[in-house]
Amino acid sequence: MSRQYNRIEDSERVTMDREPLMPVRMRATVRTTGDRAAELRTAADFRRDLWAHSPVEVDPDHPLHGTHRSEDGRAYFEFVTAFPEQARRVMDDFNYGNAIELSEAPALPGEECLNCGNVAGPIRPAVCPNCGFQDVSPCPICRQAVPRQAYIGLAGERYRCPHCQSRVRLRFNSPMFVANGDYNQPLVIVEEAAAVHEVR
Repeated sequence: MSRQYNRIEDSERVTMDREPLMPVRMRATVRTTGDRAAELRTAADFRRDLWAHSPVEVDPDHPLHGTHRSEDGRAYFEFVTAFPEQARRVMDDFNYGNAIELSEAPALPGEECLNCGNVAGPIRPAVCPNCGFQDVSPCPICRQAVPRQAYIGLAGERYRCPHCQSRVRLRFNSPMFVANGDYNQPLVIVEEAAAVHEVR
C-alpha cells in the first residue's frame, strides 16, 4: 500500500473514537502562467492525484463539477473532504506547491455562464472569464461592467447602479437569440432610466 493510503488510514483510525469530522469545502486554484491550456492540464493532473490519494468528493450540497475560471481568469475546481490535511499532503508529495493554491471554505458557487457553463464566483460576472460571453452591457452612465445581480432593485425593470448610483433600466436583448440559436450578446441591455418626476 502506498504511503499516502497509509496516512489516510492512520488519520481515520485516530478519529474513529472522536466525534465525526465535518467535511470541509476546499478550492484548488492554479497559479497563473500565461498558458491557459497548461493551467487546465495542471488542474486535471492535481485532481487526478487528489482523487487517487486522499478521501475527497464533489460537494453534494453545492456540486460544482469540472474545472472553472474565476473572475480574474484563474483555473480552479472545488471538492469536500473530512481530511484537509491529506489534500495538502498530496499537494506537497506530488510537488504541486508552486502551481496550486488550496483554500478552505470558499464562497458558495453562483450561477453558471449561459454560454459555456463556467462558474466564476458567487455572482455571474458581466463578461465570462472563460469564453468571453457578455451577459450584460456596461452601465450607460459610468461605463463600468457591472454584474446584473449587483444592480440594486427599485421597481419593475428599474435599478440603481452600485458604482455611480444612477437609475437604470435592465431589459433582455431583442431578439434574444441569433440565427444559429446562440444568445444575442449582450443578453441583458442596461439603459439610462427616464427621470420620473415626483408629484407633490
